[in-house]
Amino acid sequence: MSTRRLRLHHRIVVPFALVALVGISATAYVALTVTSRALESDVEAHIASAATLVSQSDFALNPVILQSVKAIARADVVTFTTSGLTLASTVDADRQASVVGAVTRGSSGADDAMRRLDCGQPCFVVYRKVAARPDTMVAVVADALDLMAMTRTVTRTILVASILSLVVMVFVSQAVARRVTAPLDDLVLFTRDVSAGHSTRRARGGDDEIGRLGHAFNDMLERLQRSREALVQSEKLGLAGLLAARVAHDIRNPLSAIKMQTQLLRARLGSAADAPSQDMLGAVLRDVTQVESVIADLLELARPGELKRLPTQLNDVVADVLVQLRPQLTHRKIAVDVRFDHTLPPISLDAPRMKLALLNVVNNAADAMPTGGMLSVETRRDGASTIRLDVCDDGTGVDPAILDHVFDPFVSTKRDGVGLGLVNTKAVVDSHGGRIELAPRLPRGTRVTLWLPADPAPHG
Repeated sequence: MSTRRLRLHHRIVVPFALVALVGISATAYVALTVTSRALESDVEAHIASAATLVSQSDFALNPVILQSVKAIARADVVTFTTSGLTLASTVDADRQASVVGAVTRGSSGADDAMRRLDCGQPCFVVYRKVAARPDTMVAVVADALDLMAMTRTVTRTILVASILSLVVMVFVSQAVARRVTAPLDDLVLFTRDVSAGHSTRRARGGDDEIGRLGHAFNDMLERLQRSREALVQSEKLGLAGLLAARVAHDIRNPLSAIKMQTQLLRARLGSAADAPSQDMLGAVLRDVTQVESVIADLLELARPGELKRLPTQLNDVVADVLVQLRPQLTHRKIAVDVRFDHTLPPISLDAPRMKLALLNVVNNAADAMPTGGMLSVETRRDGASTIRLDVCDDGTGVDPAILDHVFDPFVSTKRDGVGLGLVNTKAVVDSHGGRIELAPRLPRGTRVTLWLPADPAPHG
């Protein structure tokens, strides 16, 4: 199976297990080699000491002493001449021929390190010359079977420990891999759910790398959600603009004719008309004016976003709007509290379009106070590069159910509204590089806030 077809979990575990296998095998090999050599060195030192002791005097020819050495060193002693004549031996009779023959044949006639010989069974032999008899040699013979048995025991112990270590390492690598890959599997399931349409879900975050990846996914989803909402809003505005252009084209001319004919009829009748007739004509003209206002909003929505910007005092634009609406506000018993920051610098504005945008805001505030109230208008700096305008009323407020959609086309709380005023206002503010926000005001009413860049932009 290729690496690409392996799951990430196995791609972590398999190399980990292979490295563990190689490392443990190398450690076991080194341990076995060192242990075997240590055991051999111990045997060599043991029998070499015995051989040195026996060769220092005539002990090599004394059977009683040789038997004592055999008991202490747990090794046989063979004394023989360089010509192969055996002078003394502690080897049992049944092994005498094979051991003595192997020892005498393996002698080089000089002191020697430990040698391996076949004495009918594996054995270790150390040779020493007898000090008082130059033609005589002492050989101390140790059985290798005990050493081999100890070596096998140590080997089994090391192998069992190595296998257990390998198993533990595999389990540890499994646990580590699961700890790493489980959050990734959750992220995969999460992305599949999101791609299936569950866009409101969010990934689990945290302080580690996987958690930060989850936060990155969530940030991406938030941006995608905002982009989708902006696209939907753009599609709505595009549809509204197309509808506005068609409605304005189809209604504007007939409406102008109706208004003109009504005004001519009213002038022709003059004072001869009775009061009910005058009232009916006045009602017709008021309705025509209302429809013209709607058409004006539609035309503003359909108008291209090209601005004619000049350095302008925002205070002057706001003051013009309040002067224009003063009779209407007075008639509705609405008091106006104006607080202008007269240190504000001129900013780059398309004054006529900004004035229409603010007319929509103030008219909405006035409509929210049908029995009168207080309209507060304030301009001030909001940071070094932003100017803020607040328009507040203490009216009925906005229904929380539509608060998030007040800037969508055709959303309105007024019975006779078409829901285009705030749409146009937002379009104008956005085209100036600003931002608009509508929020409830405590204890009652609504606050509309506009933020506009304070740095003059190039004239357009």
